[in-house]
Amino acid sequence: MSRFQRSIHATTAFVCMLALCSLSPVLLAWKGDSLSPWVGTTIYGKECTGAQVPFGPFDYMQRASLQGQLEVVEESHFSEGVESLHQGQTTTALGDLHYTLSAWPNHHRALNSVLKYRLQNMAEWPEDAREPPAECYLQRAINFSPNDAKPYMMYALLMHKAAQYDKALTAYQSAIRLLPNDVVTQYNMGLTLVELKKYEEAKTVAEKVYAAGFPLPGLKKKLIAAGYWKNAAQVAEPKVAPQAEAAKVEPVPATTVPVEEVTKEMATSEKLTP
Repeated sequence: MSRFQRSIHATTAFVCMLALCSLSPVLLAWKGDSLSPWVGTTIYGKECTGAQVPFGPFDYMQRASLQGQLEVVEESHFSEGVESLHQGQTTTALGDLHYTLSAWPNHHRALNSVLKYRLQNMAEWPEDAREPPAECYLQRAINFSPNDAKPYMMYALLMHKAAQYDKALTAYQSAIRLLPNDVVTQYNMGLTLVELKKYEEAKTVAEKVYAAGFPLPGLKKKLIAAGYWKNAAQVAEPKVAPQAEAAKVEPVPATTVPVEEVTKEMATSEKLTP
């Protein structure tokens, strides 16, 4: 897209934002609440709640046709420092992520950032926190765009980390229905099945992902320990995961290529296809 086209998109989106801001605050709140409500609970069982912003909500799956609206938000609230959690752009990093996710509930990279922060801070979320925890953003994203596989993947990983394996399994199953050939998600689901002691199902998953050349041995080792893997004599050490070969990829550092760093056993990803 040329600079002129980006300028037209941004101007159009800005005019739309001004038009929205001229509406009644009550109407704006109703619009946001009705189209992208807060749903679900936190890891510790508290109801998810949060503020809305008077812009959007927009579906990240439709971003190709909404470039102007996306640029309005990203240029003001989603800098590299915000994405990496190092510094905010208009407020704190979490504050700018909140604005981004209020306007774009299933913004993959912003969701990944709040997930990363949550994985580093698994204690009960402070009651006086201005922003909700990642699990609330993720459940809101799933509810808002149920055909987007990425929020399911991230929510499942977080629920596994929180030892809420039934919720993790349900989310993985939903992701796989949308992306049936994603071996990373299948691998992670296999780890969750092991935690639920559903060893036969985990073994079926393991046979499939290892037949596809998946490099991490963690699932196989767990099945060997449980007595559900015949070939216990040799377990290959992890290999360097192949880079995504798609012509267009979008960086999302912690959710979908094999790297056993987030939980030391779950596969995570450096790249997501759009």
